Formats: sequence, C-alpha cells, structure tokens
Amino acid sequence: MPLYFMHLRDSNGLILDPDGSCLSNLEAARNEAIQSARQLMVDSIVTEGRVGIYRSIEVCDAKGARLLVVPFTEAVAT
Repeated sequence: MPLYFMHLRDSNGLILDPDGSCLSNLEAARNEAIQSARQLMVDSIVTEGRVGIYRSIEVCDAKGARLLVVPFTEAVAT
C-alpha cells in the first residue's frame, strides 16, 4: 500500500507529518485528510475556543510530492 503524509498548513507555515499513513489510494488519503481536519477543528474548539477553519492538509507521497490539498472548509457541511 502507498504511504501518504498529511502535512498541516496553517498561518504559521507547514507542520510535517513524520510518520505517514499506509492507505489504499489517493481517494482513501483524501477521506483520511477530511477526518483529520474534522478532529483538528474539534480539538481547536476545545482547547482554544476557535474553529481554525482556514487551515488545510497537504497530502504528499513518500517522495514528498504534493498530490492534493484539502482545505478544512471541505470537511464541514454548508
């Protein structure tokens, strides 16, 4: 299975995912990024009292190539 890294981009820059996740394909990586974004927003509400919706997750492959960017806005229903 391919290894994908979910790096967090916020106003301070890029926070690297040191471990990555083995997932079946890019769609599975996108779904994982959405779930991670949702959890990070919940954590921000609990610890900081804010949603932090203007962040994104950059999904990269094992060579470091950015495959897609998932804005946190995609992780919430409108």
